[in-house]
Amino acid sequence: MTPTRTSNDDIMRALGNIEAKLDAVADRQDRADEIFAVEQQQAHRSRATIHQRLDQQQQQISKMETTVAISGQVDAQLRDSIAALKHTVTSEISPTIDEWKRIKFLGGVLSGGLIALGVTAATAVAWLYDWLAIVIRYFGKGH
Repeated sequence: MTPTRTSNDDIMRALGNIEAKLDAVADRQDRADEIFAVEQQQAHRSRATIHQRLDQQQQQISKMETTVAISGQVDAQLRDSIAALKHTVTSEISPTIDEWKRIKFLGGVLSGGLIALGVTAATAVAWLYDWLAIVIRYFGKGH
């Protein structure tokens, strides 16, 4: 092998090439850093949006739980009110209705009896009128 001699110009050229490559690497690194920073900002906004949505979902679930609890309490109150109404109807109103039905039945029986008595009396008066007419005619002829 023969020793090669390098000139100062060759060294400067090689250093210039190395410097250019280092500049290119630095530019690429700067662009990568910028892209990474943009991606970090986008990821941060995305996570913030996700957390915001999770908070909204939590609030909606909390409101629904409250609504369900209130609905359960309202249902329980309605059941208690219905039970109280049933008790009132059974203990106070039903006996009154039964008594009213009995009075109505007795009124019907009494009305029927009075009608029958009236028909009987009218029949008896009509028969008596016919009999009296016959008797008066018989004695009126002079027998």
